Amino acid sequence: MTDYSQAAGYQIARDIQQWHFANGWVDTGQHLTVSRGGYVMEGRHGSLSRLQSGSGTVVGAHAPGQNSQAIGIENQGTYTSATPPAQLWSRLVELCAYICDRYGIAPTQIYGHRDYTATACPGDVLYSMLPQLRSEVAAALAGTSWSVIVDNTSAGFSAGSAWLVSSFSGERYGADYRYATPAEVSDLATYSATIPSNGSYRVEAWFPAVAGYNTSTPFIVYTGTGSSTIRVDQSAGGGAWLSLGTYAMTAGTRTVVAVSRWTQGTAYVVADAIRITRL
Repeated sequence: MTDYSQAAGYQIARDIQQWHFANGWVDTGQHLTVSRGGYVMEGRHGSLSRLQSGSGTVVGAHAPGQNSQAIGIENQGTYTSATPPAQLWSRLVELCAYICDRYGIAPTQIYGHRDYTATACPGDVLYSMLPQLRSEVAAALAGTSWSVIVDNTSAGFSAGSAWLVSSFSGERYGADYRYATPAEVSDLATYSATIPSNGSYRVEAWFPAVAGYNTSTPFIVYTGTGSSTIRVDQSAGGGAWLSLGTYAMTAGTRTVVAVSRWTQGTAYVVADAIRITRL
């Protein structure tokens, strides 16, 4: 599924509703649905108005024993081995923070489907990310959450003419990405951002992985007081946020991450998107 549009989100919501009608249910089982493109949609009728008023919930059909006391959220996709798209994850954090705020629920009370019944849902990868979800929701509620994504099409991105544009891989972030042949030259693809305050920040990279891409692409992280180089295997593990580490950064607007062409072999190095999150 590579269509992240609003229309595609609406269509999957309608499809789910039809599947659940076929079960003999009166409506969609879950209260809310988040599409891969990050669109939040009402599942069971009346769920949104109850949420906005903070006055009770509509009885769902999403988890045995929890249908009348827990909000069921469907995340479009299968996350047994894949990582949720960044758009979905960011919106899921926002949605869970809103739900927790409206109903006075602690982020520690965010659970997965398999916590209540024998099911593979929400997938091994997404289930393993629940501690991160609880943490990010807690940060959002505390007003300390800050994050920025710089894509290769963003104003903060810069690269020379040797960095070509491709949309070859479906694992790309956004419409396309940049690639270049390795060379012993100072020719960086750079990502600039405004770091709001001195503090600890997690830096992540998103890139499509192709078997023929470079296995030792240099990513350089600039903290304001120094830099660190991390070698990344871009031949595998793409289509997800990969941590480049956590760093103590100083406030200011500057280049925060760069991708270098100075590496071994002839396989392409890739520059797609980076994410910076204050911890």
